[in-house]
Amino acid sequence: MKHYLILLLLSISVYGFSQEVLTLEKAIEYGIANSNEIRIVQNDARIVKNINHIGAAGMLPNIVVSSGYNGSINDAELEFNPFLDFGGDMDSDIEATQAKSSNLTSSIGLSYRLFNGFRGIYTLSKFRNQNMIADENTRYQIENKILEVIRQYYDLLNKENIYNTFKTSYAISLDRYNQVLERHNFGSVSKLNLLNSEVNLNQDKVNMEEARISVKSSRLNMSLLIGIPDTSFTLSHEFNFNSNLNLEDLLKQMAENNSSITIAKLNYAIAQDELKISKANFTPSVDFFSSYSYNNRKSETSFISEQKDYGVIIGLNVDIPIFSANMKRKSFQNAKINLESKNYSLEYINKTINTALVTAYHTYSDGLKNLDLLKKNLETIEKTANINKDLYDMGRISNLEYRESQILLDQAEIDYNSKLSFIKIQEYLIYQLSGQLQIK
Repeated sequence: MKHYLILLLLSISVYGFSQEVLTLEKAIEYGIANSNEIRIVQNDARIVKNINHIGAAGMLPNIVVSSGYNGSINDAELEFNPFLDFGGDMDSDIEATQAKSSNLTSSIGLSYRLFNGFRGIYTLSKFRNQNMIADENTRYQIENKILEVIRQYYDLLNKENIYNTFKTSYAISLDRYNQVLERHNFGSVSKLNLLNSEVNLNQDKVNMEEARISVKSSRLNMSLLIGIPDTSFTLSHEFNFNSNLNLEDLLKQMAENNSSITIAKLNYAIAQDELKISKANFTPSVDFFSSYSYNNRKSETSFISEQKDYGVIIGLNVDIPIFSANMKRKSFQNAKINLESKNYSLEYINKTINTALVTAYHTYSDGLKNLDLLKKNLETIEKTANINKDLYDMGRISNLEYRESQILLDQAEIDYNSKLSFIKIQEYLIYQLSGQLQIK
């Protein structure tokens, strides 16, 4: 028997030590490291930055080197006009067998747009803003992942607390049922009281099992979210609240750091750049070009057996837009409309985030006050439940009265623990809205 007991204790110890105490910070770290969504957004940002560069803005010269060679071997018959007299014994007909000819060409050319109404500078500014949006989108995705992990973490924590509450209630109901059964066997308790105790016991067992299933489901979701096995961790049950939050400071930080507002500002800046680009389309463009070429021609059937040409070409091209079927004018009008829309979008996002932050702040502040009341209420109900237990053991209150005090205590514990998780989520929501979530 002692050997079985030692083995049991060892197995419990090994199982306990094999589980990691998963703090919220560690869960967030796992969630970010194992998130495919974040990896996709990071790859999208890399693609945007690869596309947006100074060359794509048209601010670098184009240099082209080309070379070619062709040769031929032909049989040729040449017949000259009668009025051509070459003198001597030269015949008017010439036949050439296996006559060779070749042509070698090589060139290097450079072209560069000297002026285009500063389109290249505006395009480069647009690219910079697009690159910053790519980074902000990555930050936005990371913030959403952090908040998702936080919500799931406290959801699991709350469900574990509910399960523990129902587990305790089941143990109390089982103890009470055994007492009633013993009394019934001695004839001091009626069959009806025994049946009532059995009904309460069964109901508590159902509540406990449903809570256990809920915990299992939430644990699986947590495991999927952070990318580690669902049996490898236990949660930390610590709650610390920040009571030093100031609404004015939060609103200032929101205006400067909130990712959604920052993206809206950058979209507005891009719309400004696009308007400048559309306006620059009305200006003339000046292109510089230069090239050096070399040609070598050889022929056994030509009057000139070999000819070499080489030299430099330099020039300027000036394009002046006169009429383009109103396409440029329409593009400019659309750019102005787009800028106006981005301004409306920025104002709307500012107001929406502002309202959400103020709401979350007051929910959090009022929730902390209500939390103190719930805690005091829970302590009072616990005292009442302990008194009722003593009275029940002495036979001074009925089974129904004791049961009611137990249900009241269960509900008070569930309300208090649920409020703890809800208020903590509100705190992190405030951090997200004020642009501080990744710092916390």
